Amino acid sequence: ICRAFDIAPECAIRTGFYRSNLTMLTTPVSVHTRDEILQQRLQTQAHGPTIIYVTLQRTAELVAEQLCKIGFSARAYHAGLKDELRAATQEWFMASDSAIVVATIAFGMGVDKSNIRYVYHYNLPKSLENYAQEVGRAGRDGLASVCEMLVCVDDLNVLENFIYGDTPTQSSLQSLVQAVFTQGDDFDVSLYELSIQHDIRPLVLRTLLTYLELEAYLQGGTAFYADYSFKPLLSSQEILSHFEGERHTFLRSIFLQAKKAKTWFNIDMEQAAQQLGSSRERIIRALDYLADQNMLAVKVSGVRNPYRLIKAPDDLMALADHLHQRALKREQSEISRLQQVLDLVGLEGCQVNALATHFDDPRQTPCGHCSWCLHQTAAKSLVRIEPQINHEIWTQALKLRKEKAALHDVVSLVRFLCGVTSPQLTRAKLSRHVLFGALADIPFQTLIKHANQVQNL
Repeated sequence: ICRAFDIAPECAIRTGFYRSNLTMLTTPVSVHTRDEILQQRLQTQAHGPTIIYVTLQRTAELVAEQLCKIGFSARAYHAGLKDELRAATQEWFMASDSAIVVATIAFGMGVDKSNIRYVYHYNLPKSLENYAQEVGRAGRDGLASVCEMLVCVDDLNVLENFIYGDTPTQSSLQSLVQAVFTQGDDFDVSLYELSIQHDIRPLVLRTLLTYLELEAYLQGGTAFYADYSFKPLLSSQEILSHFEGERHTFLRSIFLQAKKAKTWFNIDMEQAAQQLGSSRERIIRALDYLADQNMLAVKVSGVRNPYRLIKAPDDLMALADHLHQRALKREQSEISRLQQVLDLVGLEGCQVNALATHFDDPRQTPCGHCSWCLHQTAAKSLVRIEPQINHEIWTQALKLRKEKAALHDVVSLVRFLCGVTSPQLTRAKLSRHVLFGALADIPFQTLIKHANQVQNL
């Protein structure tokens, strides 16, 4: 960062990773003992603000419900909740000295609560980077806090399934590059529409387009809103009375381009700019000015991202294959990061020092407050067992596949059964289906292999 932004060494402040007030524990558990152990911890410790991190939204709901039943003040927090409920939950947590929030990683980025006393990982974190960030929210007031990871190897299936489910298929990448490189020299796209059309998750799509920029195929521009709507707060006659000459004529022409719905007027910016012989930027500035003067209420939507073609690929299919190989490389990198978590919790040595070393902040003296330093124990005792495929569920899924176009290929079907969403699964409302995630405890690659062995799939 310092090199990229030309920051002088004396202007960079590095505080170090190690924090002496955090007790860092790793405890091996099974699926059957995890809830009991967590509840015992909460019942025997002094009350204090607590975050319990989970992987899945439904797990957040279930754990919060269980804790409420035995008398704890607990609420779930995840991206699937309505904005108002998420905001209310966060405000409730910030104001309390004993609240428990059971959350996915959607919780925490905007939280600056200094007195969080406990952070539990009900599920394994997906990387050491995630783990460090999440435990870092504890004890910011400098007082003693406990961070405990409940290590259940059965969590690996779900975490790995999300990694594998993120990787776009070869056919998705082929259709994507075909669409991108047949747009002309200057074009704009809706990433939302592109994501659905090619069934590539939004963050993965952005990464792929960034690859194309870094490899000098495309140059991205500043995103803009394609759709503008306005609602007059004064009559058009009153608004126009505030202006004279060319400005009066220009605003009147804008109003004539708008089409009324119930209470809002919609305006096609490209068409209006063409009809008026003006730039869309000038029309936008005019509407924004009227909104600032409380003459109009303005709404915007339909974000589009502009690109300029720098060079055309020699072979579209070869480029798609190249992107697929990069995606597979990223996939293996994410699997390796997950393995680093297991290596840490199984380490026979100071685990806090090992974590600090991972972040290039090596320490020589044992910390004295991690599981190894306190108890000479490492979470190695549990063996990962792969469950068997439920063939009744598989048969039901094959029947559903014949009815749903979104389950057209093997990867889509396996994503569905593993509970991994994709743009087309979401649009088809299949993430609400009773079979969605029905085989989430089966490794993604096992289901892929099984699917490829079934005839006529």
